[in-house]
Amino acid sequence: MNKEMNYPIQYAVMEIKKNGGFAVGYKAITQGFIVSKCYVVESNITYHFDGTSSLTHKVVFPFEDISCLEVSLVNGSLNIGEKNIPSYNASNRHPQTQVVTSLFDSYEKAKIVAEEKNEECKHNLILEVVIEDSNWKEKFEILKQQFEQRLKLCNLFERLVLEATEDMIINDGQEPAVKILKPKKK
Repeated sequence: MNKEMNYPIQYAVMEIKKNGGFAVGYKAITQGFIVSKCYVVESNITYHFDGTSSLTHKVVFPFEDISCLEVSLVNGSLNIGEKNIPSYNASNRHPQTQVVTSLFDSYEKAKIVAEEKNEECKHNLILEVVIEDSNWKEKFEILKQQFEQRLKLCNLFERLVLEATEDMIINDGQEPAVKILKPKKK
């Protein structure tokens, strides 16, 4: 495929997940929420039987693997990995998309939502504690401290991603923000 690709660029809230181990059934564990620029590759309106509708967007985040940063920190450097650029697979689909419900034209608006989601995660930690335990408060405080540590890493990742995506121009609503991307060479 030798054509140029053009996608709108917006801010979105990205959920940072890490694969859990055996103890949690290998399900993904939320580390936190950050703000990132993204390529919008699809938007869908779903109409509901009660007359309401919902809008979702398929986006490609340029950097989404926080484990690259974790490994690089061990080695004393800061590396967030290779930049993702939307590409198509053999089925003519974007394999690296994530679904989001909101897009933002400013970092500040998206940051408010990300902080609300992080606070909700912190408050939901109480669900992981057995209240009948005599030391449940101590366990809850430990869980909160662990979450705060993960959130510090997420915030560092967010800062590095924002620096690495400064060249991505956000659509401010005045004119289409189309960034010409060169296809990956295979």
